[in-house]
Amino acid sequence: MPENTGVKRIVIIDDEKSFVEIFSFALKSYGYEVIGYSDSAEALKNIQIDKPNLIILDLLMPKINGFDFIKHLRNVCYKENECKVIILTNLDETESGLKIDDNLIKSIGGDALIKKTSNLNEIIAKIKNLV
Repeated sequence: MPENTGVKRIVIIDDEKSFVEIFSFALKSYGYEVIGYSDSAEALKNIQIDKPNLIILDLLMPKINGFDFIKHLRNVCYKENECKVIILTNLDETESGLKIDDNLIKSIGGDALIKKTSNLNEIIAKIKNLV
């Protein structure tokens, strides 16, 4: 991957491939460089190569869920490349009953929360605010 030349690079990680494709297309139309993954383990392996400015991460992923991904990410990305993380989910609470809100997301190392049901303008506004 070439060095970032001022264009903001976003990595999307979601096991719904159609979501990754549609969201990638939308973000590219706003001028972002987008790399999509439907496999969280593969994404984590490539994060240092991709050098994203922002990661959009689904919580419910096979192999490595979003919570564990962020723990691993702190050891890789935060040292190398101060990337931001937006958590993307439809969940209102965790399996253990914790409310999924901005406070929980920040406590696990994320920077913002987006519900998959949010409209594209709201999502783009949060992205622009972070990168």
